[in-house]
Amino acid sequence: MKTSREMEHLLERMPVGRLAVTTEEGPYIIAVNYLFFEGSIYFHCGLAGRKIDALRADPRVCFMVDEIGPQVLWEQGCGISQVYKSVICFGKAEFVEGQDEKGRILEKMVQKYVPSSYAFSPMKNQNIIKTAVVRIVIESISGKENALSPLHTVITDP
Repeated sequence: MKTSREMEHLLERMPVGRLAVTTEEGPYIIAVNYLFFEGSIYFHCGLAGRKIDALRADPRVCFMVDEIGPQVLWEQGCGISQVYKSVICFGKAEFVEGQDEKGRILEKMVQKYVPSSYAFSPMKNQNIIKTAVVRIVIESISGKENALSPLHTVITDP
């Protein structure tokens, strides 16, 4: 992936990302549903737990998304390769404060995951109060890709 737009597009499309934090016991990685919006990554979670404790102790995070393609025959290395795209971001997590802002981000997340044909009620304040919304302010981003090429032969089941 060569351009920031390609990396942003992958962040916009993927349904699940992996959040890495540091705990007293060492590294901890969690799969999360997320939203890439206005140049930041957002996710929601409960108000307590290992992830929240880690973020409060050290807001530095790493976040990754990937899209896996087919395995292919390749005349280099071991003869087999994997087609993929991935983006990794480093940044700092901060808790979103204020019911209005939390509600706005949560509604954007619902729009990402729920088909527009599905009608849902506005979020209740009591649910927003019980939910932590975290923003990852991206400090650096990089992408990597092994694209399908004419030199590849896609491996298919017989």
